[in-house]
Amino acid sequence: MTSAVQGKTVFHKFWYFLRKYVLTLKRFDLCLQGSLLVIILLESNAMLLLRRDAGTGYIQARVEDWVIVGTAIIEYILGGVLAWSGRGRRNLALAGCLAVTAICGLLVLAFPYKEATPPTVELCDGSPISAYTNPLSETKDDAKPYRITALILTVVMSSLSMISVWAHGLTYLDDHEPHNGTYFYGILISIRLSLGLSGPNWLRPGAVRDDWWVAHLALSLLTLIFAVQFTLFPKKMPDYKEIETTEDIRFIPSLVRVMKNKVFNIQVGALACLNAGLFGFIYYDRAYVQARFHIESVYNDLRTSRAISDLFRALVVIFFVMIFRVRFSDRRRDGVKANTAARVGGVVAIFVAIFFSVIAGLQCPIDDIADMNDGKWQQPQCSRDCGCDSTNYGFTPVCVLDTGTTYFSPCNAGCHGYEDINGFLLFQNCTCGAERVVRGSCSLLSCRSIFSIYQLIYTVTVAVGAAAILMQGMVILRAVPQWDKPIAIGVALAMVSVLANVLGHFIYMLISHFTCAYLGKDGACLFHHPTLWWAAVASAILAVCSAILSLISSRVEQSSGTGVTTLEENISMEE
Repeated sequence: MTSAVQGKTVFHKFWYFLRKYVLTLKRFDLCLQGSLLVIILLESNAMLLLRRDAGTGYIQARVEDWVIVGTAIIEYILGGVLAWSGRGRRNLALAGCLAVTAICGLLVLAFPYKEATPPTVELCDGSPISAYTNPLSETKDDAKPYRITALILTVVMSSLSMISVWAHGLTYLDDHEPHNGTYFYGILISIRLSLGLSGPNWLRPGAVRDDWWVAHLALSLLTLIFAVQFTLFPKKMPDYKEIETTEDIRFIPSLVRVMKNKVFNIQVGALACLNAGLFGFIYYDRAYVQARFHIESVYNDLRTSRAISDLFRALVVIFFVMIFRVRFSDRRRDGVKANTAARVGGVVAIFVAIFFSVIAGLQCPIDDIADMNDGKWQQPQCSRDCGCDSTNYGFTPVCVLDTGTTYFSPCNAGCHGYEDINGFLLFQNCTCGAERVVRGSCSLLSCRSIFSIYQLIYTVTVAVGAAAILMQGMVILRAVPQWDKPIAIGVALAMVSVLANVLGHFIYMLISHFTCAYLGKDGACLFHHPTLWWAAVASAILAVCSAILSLISSRVEQSSGTGVTTLEENISMEE
């Protein structure tokens, strides 16, 4: 019998070896982790290249907001359909999404950028300051509309591929080993948050160089390689035990069953609030640091560099999530129950709200920026002859030591020269002050300790938020029967995306609008008033709403008898 299975030809023997020893569930899990990692980096790089096409280089552009909103709407329309249509061959559905994403990424390379002429942070006479990293200016480029279209397609397909990772890849793993569902989910959550935070920082320098295509090509090809790998995995592993059902598993009946599930709907609301609050604040983190502490966060000032903290933050996120995924794995045959996951997720979300409240309360004695009147910035009178255009590079403060005055940039301080002393910049011949003008705001020393505390609390907030998302997400997996898992995950992600990335993102866009002190040329805010602390308050309120909904979900499940017991009942039926 064994020889019949193995076959007589070399090809059959090799294929048998692959299926038995290489294409195992553990390898599928590793491939799923790697594909999610690459997709996140590819999406981040595409967004950075869109920022470059907007002529802003490092600075957030308004086009990003509309791409986020538009992608969320597309996810809402296609998420459920995508998840349901691929439920029969989940490995092939995932491979197809990755392949199309890779093709869109490679299509970008057909429209390369022209030779760059980057205006950097400049002096009063227009001379560049080489110590700053250079963003690229918008140049005449006939291929620009086509490249932007390809970049937007890459972002959209990356988002749809992430839905496939959860709806097809995660459910594939969970169906085979439900007792390790939290373990599988936790690893993916760790990757999603740690790479979401650190990925753009890693890729940002390369996205504004002439060799930008190297990283983009590598990420696109890696995505294609993972697509090929998933086609080799079997539809089901040999030890998979099918659970029969008499339910109608067509799209509409499956969708109706999912949407009638009270636990599912309440938990989707909880997840949407938590995602909106957490990722909304993450998106405005750099703006928050500039507004509240006057820390130069766009460029790499060695005195306020966040490279080490970014790495430390990723490790803390992984550690926190690891605690929860190990604690709630291998505990029982069907894994963590929905009511337990909802209750734990609700309690952890309360801690997220507490940490956001602490962040909102952190403040230091910052000085006003020169010519910042009634919360709005105007060009200083002493440097109006310089022709400064800070919209190209954003907040790059300098401090006049003699008067204790902070200016928005060296050009706005009227500086005509500088000296670089091992990365410490000393500006000279400044029309707006005495000779002693240095890089960084005058509040740098007084805010440094508070800024360190902020980084610590912000790290813990993101880590605890990741744990809350893990536990609340497990409720979705356990609130529906096995045959409805893919469509339930797809619909949940679609609804969370539209609620968090459309309605939730608009909340933060409004806060940004009303607290903006310096508006850029494309409508994006370059610098905010300190009242941007409302962003942290909004995140705290959303986390509280998430906690309340999650705790309600745990009570509804207990009283109705639906949800988590579904998987237990299925196993009992099978036995």
